[in-house]
Amino acid sequence: MIITLLLSVAIGIMIHFQMVTELLFGDGERRHGGRLMVSFSHLVWEYMITVVVAFLMFTLNFFILKPTEKHYKLKLYAIPAAVILTLISVFVLNDLFFSLLRMVDPEPKTRGFHNEFIYRNFFVSGLVIGCILIIRLVNQNQWVQIENETLKSEALQRQFESLKNQLSPHFLFNSLTALKTLINESPSIAQDYTNNLSKALRYTLQSNEKQLVTLKEEMDFTESYLFLIKMRFDTSLSVVIQTDEKYMIYRLPPLTVQTLVENAVKHNEVSKRKPLTLTIKTTESPSLIVMNTIHEKITAEDGTGIGLANLSKQFQLLLGKDISISNENNEFRVEVPLINP
Repeated sequence: MIITLLLSVAIGIMIHFQMVTELLFGDGERRHGGRLMVSFSHLVWEYMITVVVAFLMFTLNFFILKPTEKHYKLKLYAIPAAVILTLISVFVLNDLFFSLLRMVDPEPKTRGFHNEFIYRNFFVSGLVIGCILIIRLVNQNQWVQIENETLKSEALQRQFESLKNQLSPHFLFNSLTALKTLINESPSIAQDYTNNLSKALRYTLQSNEKQLVTLKEEMDFTESYLFLIKMRFDTSLSVVIQTDEKYMIYRLPPLTVQTLVENAVKHNEVSKRKPLTLTIKTTESPSLIVMNTIHEKITAEDGTGIGLANLSKQFQLLLGKDISISNENNEFRVEVPLINP
């Protein structure tokens, strides 16, 4: 409201700038062909009318074009509709305000003055529509920049959290203990374990360089990550992967699957008494589903609570879509959309 009022005042000053300078720096009157056209009091009334017309047109077009609403998509008919409604409104206001001007200043007005008054208000309405479209363009550019920065921040946060989890003392202790045992019992498996640990850490460190990765890249990393955690849980963790090859070129944010796998392992008991079954599959939507049986731990682990929330924000920013989360029939299920390349 304040912005539209200030813009209306600015348009009024611009429209009447020449008249003001003539009155201030001329002989105090505006003349045309030696005949008095506008007195100072008349100029004040004309200026006020211009400001009011501009303000009303701003209000009307803000309602139609919604330049400050982030998620409003401008329809093809919106601009023609705004122009037509503005012209009709200005046509009505012209008669109303010209009659008012004649009441406050009863001096006879020539036909040329009446036409000038009409053209001026139509010109004002054109400036208003132009200003609103510029405001919308500026706002959209700012929203894109903010979303890109937010996306980068969220990606860095996810990468940091994932790296922190993988480099945590608990994770390293388990990894090194498993590696020590494997070196003594099975050197070949120990070598595979080291290679997969290296791949997982490298992928995590490089994930902030891309906003999106292919499903193939993500699943290659997931296999390395699953190799590590399955060495820890042995047969207590069962993973079923059903991904269609045709979706391997589709894209998603990096560390998406790792986040969902980690979430399942972190919040469920994984033991011989209660084995955990984890399923990763693609659908025709196309989307990727990660689901697991629910075996809630007696003592819940502490967490930052940013895992699924962060993932949801990633997809909202990239696609304008959200992930789907369901918890039914003793099954926790998360479905994320895949991005067509």
